[in-house]
Amino acid sequence: MSLRLKYIFPTLSYDPDNMTWTKNKIKEGFDKFYQEHGRYPTALEIDAYVGLPSSRQMQRRFGGLPKLRQELNLDTLDFTKGSVRSQTAQYIGKRGLDFEKVVRKILVDKFGIDVFFASDRHNLMGCINSKQRLYKNFVDKLILLQLNPKIDQKIIDQYLSNKENALPSNASVLSLDKFLEFIQTIQPLQVS
Repeated sequence: MSLRLKYIFPTLSYDPDNMTWTKNKIKEGFDKFYQEHGRYPTALEIDAYVGLPSSRQMQRRFGGLPKLRQELNLDTLDFTKGSVRSQTAQYIGKRGLDFEKVVRKILVDKFGIDVFFASDRHNLMGCINSKQRLYKNFVDKLILLQLNPKIDQKIIDQYLSNKENALPSNASVLSLDKFLEFIQTIQPLQVS
């Protein structure tokens, strides 16, 4: 038996050539996992855990993990439905929202974005002039993102080149296509 297994399960006798996973040995593995994590393992965690056979092996031998969990008198029988699944989905959703907030803060701290939809060229001029007044004291990088696909970057640039009151150097007006090109140039956040 490996030293790691012997250390984790001192009462477990393991002979790799003659190993039989009994319900008692599996229960011991489940209990050890519970001591370490405060809950019983999911199928994926079973597969990665040293003190348990594969989840597939348990499913074949004992008629499925929910049935085996029930026979072992575990409090959670099925991680794929019911309140356990709902709690997992809520946690995943909250975690995703939390990360979105972090990413948004990084983007806002790095530059400001104001999104608008100009209905036509005339409206484009009015929107840009209005936003220029609105952000006159904004000192960070500012992107005015115009979303009407009928007004491309060429039209925007043409208007800006003829504009008497030029935008400050920290501001730019981009079409959606140009914005998507721009964000490809941004160095990704290194998450550890």
